[in-house]
Amino acid sequence: MAFVPTPSPTVVDQTTLMKKYLQFVAALTDNNTPDETKLKMMQEVSENFENVTSSPQYSTFLEHIIPRFLTFLQDGEVQFLQEKPTQQLRKLVLEIIHRIPTNEHLRPHIKNILSVMFRFLEIESEENVLICLRIIIELHKQFRPQITQEIHHFLDFVKQIYKELPKVVARYFENPQVIAENTVPSPEMVGMITSVVVKTAPEREDSETRTHTIIPRGSLSLKVLAELPIIVVLMYQLYKLNIHNVVSEFVPLIMNTIMLQVSPQARQHKLYNKELYADFIAAQIKTLSFLAYIIRIYQDLVGKYSQQMVKGMLQLLSNCPSETAHLRKELLIAAKHILTTDLRSQFIPCMDKLFDESILIGSGYTARETLRPLAYSTLADLVHHVRQNLPLTDLSLAVQLFAKNIDDESLPSSIQTMSCKLLLNLVDCIRSKSEQENGNGRDILMRMLEVFVLKFHTIARYQLVTIFKKCKPQSEMGVVDAGALPGKEDKQTFQVSDCRSLVKTLVCGVKTITWGITSCKAPGEAQFIPNKQLQPKETQIYIKLVKYAMQALDIYQVQIAGNGQTYIRVANCQTVRMKEEKEVLEHFAGVFTMMNPLTFKEIFQTTVPYMVERISKNYALQIVANSFLANLSTSALFATILVEYLLERLPEMGSNVELSNLYLKLFKLVFGSVSLFAAENEQMLKPHLHKIVNSSMELAQSAKEPYNYFLLLRALFRSIGGGATTCCTRSSCPCCPTCCKG
Repeated sequence: MAFVPTPSPTVVDQTTLMKKYLQFVAALTDNNTPDETKLKMMQEVSENFENVTSSPQYSTFLEHIIPRFLTFLQDGEVQFLQEKPTQQLRKLVLEIIHRIPTNEHLRPHIKNILSVMFRFLEIESEENVLICLRIIIELHKQFRPQITQEIHHFLDFVKQIYKELPKVVARYFENPQVIAENTVPSPEMVGMITSVVVKTAPEREDSETRTHTIIPRGSLSLKVLAELPIIVVLMYQLYKLNIHNVVSEFVPLIMNTIMLQVSPQARQHKLYNKELYADFIAAQIKTLSFLAYIIRIYQDLVGKYSQQMVKGMLQLLSNCPSETAHLRKELLIAAKHILTTDLRSQFIPCMDKLFDESILIGSGYTARETLRPLAYSTLADLVHHVRQNLPLTDLSLAVQLFAKNIDDESLPSSIQTMSCKLLLNLVDCIRSKSEQENGNGRDILMRMLEVFVLKFHTIARYQLVTIFKKCKPQSEMGVVDAGALPGKEDKQTFQVSDCRSLVKTLVCGVKTITWGITSCKAPGEAQFIPNKQLQPKETQIYIKLVKYAMQALDIYQVQIAGNGQTYIRVANCQTVRMKEEKEVLEHFAGVFTMMNPLTFKEIFQTTVPYMVERISKNYALQIVANSFLANLSTSALFATILVEYLLERLPEMGSNVELSNLYLKLFKLVFGSVSLFAAENEQMLKPHLHKIVNSSMELAQSAKEPYNYFLLLRALFRSIGGGATTCCTRSSCPCCPTCCKG
């Protein structure tokens, strides 16, 4: 039958076109038509298949072509040379079957199609088996046919492939066969599609050459093996009650599969094939994904093989090629599912390997750039759940890894925050394990604290600067801006919320770490001494904390208007609008209220000038001072430090209006603390009364703004007049009544 290309369907009547294509399909089973001609015919059918499926005659057409296709495929000979027209034709026919829409027109034919597809899995080439698998998946998803004996046979076939896999791996990697010159190897010899050049006349030196491309047998293909687990999962979803026991038989086979390794010697062999090795790892990872799907269903059974599972997963992490980031991603996703089960405790003995980034993430550039968030979140979840059972050495490794992530700006802020939260959850474990093992828990916690302080510094110096540059001052936010309808959310909004979340986590973290440090014995101590003064180098870290954290807390000055525009709140705003801001500032103050008084004094005698400077730029930070003055353990101590600082700057109250208002406000806080804790704070204030009164009266005589001093004296005398101080204190202030009238 001669082949004549068909013109465009816009020119030819649809009925004529369908008749033509029916003739083409009929020619498939005509032994007198050459394969080359059949191939051209099927190529045209394939190119115009969308027109065929939209034709009114499509249903009738389908009834004719399906039996012809299946007869052609079953009667034809399986081919393993890619260049053969017969192989190209068989592949094209399978592709057309796969493209047939899975609607009701196809339903009457699915049983016959599936029967042929299942049989071809065992005999066809890799290329064609992969198409058969796609057809099987599509038809089962769409039509959910009744279970047949063929499905049981298919599951047995898959099990047999897994059983034979060690031999296949040995053949491909441990004992690879050299392909003799001018010979075409059998499909059993090659693990992947392989091209060889063969002389047409070997006896002649100037003979022409021909390239042959050998396709491996599907049942021995690692590419095919990688696709089988997903079908077994699909079968389990469809026929759970019928094949529950059968699928359980896969568990030991899965364990043996993920335990397989190619020896280092084989990987150095001159015949070692990197692409084939990647296919092998892919097949193992797909098999592990299969296990991740069924692990909860067969958890008790899997538990019997848990040691193999752990070893196999670690081997896969170590052996996954650096250039196959997509495979490592799938491996990590499977691991994440497995680690959500109670079997995660089986990983405790080898946690040190998981903390090794060369194992967890590998050395590939793409993997490091794209997979670190997934890897770290998976590991963090595991560490969180097993932390109580980890020795101090592993806890130290966890701190080392996740502390590094906190200040890694290449990671999303969500991962930085997650790393902070994980470290918080480790504090109590480090404290208790240090006590049990007589270890260096305090040193580990101090390292953790240093990282948190460094992160505050990074936020203050870089992130806040960037955010503030994009914000308007509140004074520039007009009525139109404030009342505008919300528009498209700005990425800046997310940066602000992310930064706030991180700062809040850091503050809570520092408080938790400080509790842990003060609950751990110091190096060189035989036993724990409660409420002991911090060592000088430890105190220095807390001094840095005050400096950097009180800068980073300015993130709460950034407000978000109704239209999404960010603006900076005025520095002297008297109210804190956000409940979260108040809570965070109180938490920050709580870091220091649990300290030894001598340490507290050393920190704030050094930092009170900076603290007051920060309050002048962000009045909300006054909450920290309020908290110190409202806490019994720190009130008198901080009031003393603050009042001594303010007395040194008393002359400034007569000239600098802005600072005088702040100083007056801080003086009032000190005076107010006397009414809270009369017994302690009266004694604190008493030595300074004469200086406050006398200096104020003296400075008022020459000051540019003398009124501020009278306001100060009035605040003092009102505090005294409230009955908080003793009669002897009142008697030291004969001018009290006059000033109070003012």
